This record gives sequence, structure tokens and C-alpha cells, in this order.
Amino acid sequence: MGARVISCLSCGHKKVIYLSCGHSQCPLCQFHKRQLWQNKLSNKLLKVPYVHTVFTIPHELNRLCKSNPKVMYNLIMRASWKCIKDLSAKEENLGALPGMVSVLHTFGSDMKYHLHVHSLITFGGVDKNGRWKWPKRKKKIAGYRDICRTFRNVLLNMLHKEINKGIIIIQEDINNIITSVENKRWNVRNGYPTMELNILENYLARYINRIAISKGRFEYLAEQQKVNIIYKEYRKQKANQAAPLAIKSIDPLVAIDQFLQHTLPPYFQKSRYYGLHASSTFKKYSKCIDQKLIKNKDSIHNLFSLFMSLFKIAKYSCEHCQSLDFDIKDIPKDKDWIFNFIVLPNFRGPPKSNSHIKLLTT
Repeated sequence: MGARVISCLSCGHKKVIYLSCGHSQCPLCQFHKRQLWQNKLSNKLLKVPYVHTVFTIPHELNRLCKSNPKVMYNLIMRASWKCIKDLSAKEENLGALPGMVSVLHTFGSDMKYHLHVHSLITFGGVDKNGRWKWPKRKKKIAGYRDICRTFRNVLLNMLHKEINKGIIIIQEDINNIITSVENKRWNVRNGYPTMELNILENYLARYINRIAISKGRFEYLAEQQKVNIIYKEYRKQKANQAAPLAIKSIDPLVAIDQFLQHTLPPYFQKSRYYGLHASSTFKKYSKCIDQKLIKNKDSIHNLFSLFMSLFKIAKYSCEHCQSLDFDIKDIPKDKDWIFNFIVLPNFRGPPKSNSHIKLLTT
């Protein structure tokens, strides 16, 4: 994608700054895009408590997911929402329609294949008459066993339908795999409802513009021909403490394979809005919902953020001698390089304007 080479005129030190492609799955930092998404999410959320819920599928289904990523990724996101929607519709739980924001993750901290969905769910919802209702329980929408069982049954029912349609690439032992997971408890982790959403918003936004791992946790050791990955050991995490860090050394080709397996299918939408947070549904109930529960759009916050980023701009100085005299040269990008290695199916053409359509018709 090209780069800029900054050469110090005093000591000769050179620094190369590679230009980001802007792709949402690129590991380079895309702080501005991430901030925009987080501000958009913050404006969508209501002034109510939210529950952070993580839906995880059993690892026995990993091979099936790798063979059918687009279908299976869609299934887990749709099944997680249908699980919450069906349980919330019951009067003994809520008897109303909640809102839900979901983000798909295919990785764990150590970059292994670990398919799960992070969701923020409103602790309450709107009933058929447009009135806001709170759950019958103080700290959860439905029972833990009910959520686990419902999520499992919904996803397996959807999976059977896709298999019958012939859409999924079936493995030889597919029946044994389904039998092994249909009688075990699936893991759905529920947090307590909270109004402090900044931490959760930051967590969801952290990987919205990159995948698997950041550049700071990835180190290539050329002499040893190894790659070091810094990850969090959640199994050794103690209550009210951050998870301890650990280092995993793997072969470079294994590291490349583990990174690329988290590349999402083309045009796949990894963040989705359901229920009250879906645009069409929110328009339907926006006039009925108590205005005290709706946030005001914080355009002033975005304006001040832009001003602060402009004020932080400083003149570049050499990392070695702190000199301010330097020369910048551009390395042009190779426009055809990507087509030598990557083939994207079904290229979408740019949208045609109405004026262009009129010219064609005339």
C-alpha cells in the first residue's frame, strides 16, 4: 500500500511508516475508524442498564465452521438473537422486546480458533403497547440453564435446516458431531446489568477494525525463526484482577495460518443490531419509548475530539538524536500487488446515481 521514509539529516536514522489500506481486518492501527464506530454505538444505546452476554459454540463444531464460515457465522449471530428474543417474549422473564448489539469474534487472546459472539442486551424492553418493561428478576433476563439450552436448540435447528437445503459442505462424521454437542451444556456467559458501559464499548470497539491480534502483541524472532505471541491467561485470572500475561512461541508458518483463519468472508457484517437497536424497529417504537431513556446525539463530543486531535499534532523529531531536520520520501503503492495473491469474488460496482440512470434511459 506504499509507505513514507523519514530520513534524519543529522544522524542518518531512517524510519518507515507504512500506509494503512483502511481494510477493517488489517492489523494496523485504525484509531479514527474505531472511535467513529464507538461513538455511533454510544449514541444508539439507551439510558438503561445493559447485560454483557457471550455466546460460545462447542469446539466440536470448529471444523464445520472453518469449512462453511459464512453460513456458520451467520447462524451463530442469528441464533444468539433468536435465543434472547424468544426468552424475553415470555411473561415470566420479560414479556417485551429488548435491544441487542452483537459483535462476532473468531479468536481467543492467543489467536486460537474460538468462535463466540459478544452482545450488549438491554435490561428490559418494550411491550406490545409500547410501554417499557423491566425483567422479573433483579440481575438477569432469564435463567442461566434456560439461556444455554435455548441457544443450543435454536442453533442446532437452524443448522439442520441449512443441511437439508444442501448449502453446507457436509463432513463424513457430521451426525456424530451433532450428537456429541446436542446433549452437552453450551456456554453462555452472562454479566450483571450495568450502566457503566464505557469499558464494554471500548472492548467491542477494540477489534472492530482489526482481527485476532494487534501489532504490539506479535513479535518475529529472525535468529530463532520463531514468533512470540503475548496473550492473556484467563484460566489463571483471579477475582477483581487483570488476567496475567503469557508468551507463546510458535513457528512462523503456523502463526500466519492462525492469523489468516480469522479473516472473515467478503462483505460479512461482523457487528449487527437487533430488536430495539435495529433502525426500522427503533423508528416504530421511538415515539412510544419514554424520552428519558433515549440519549441525545452528542455531536459536540465529536467536534471537541476533532479539535483535541488537531492540537496534539507536533513536529516530528528523530528518535535517536532528536533533530528536527529530516527528509520525507514516498514509496508508491503497487496497485496490482493484491491481485497476485488474493481473489475476491463478486466485485461490487459503485452505486449508480439517479442522473446516471436517466442518461442511460435517454
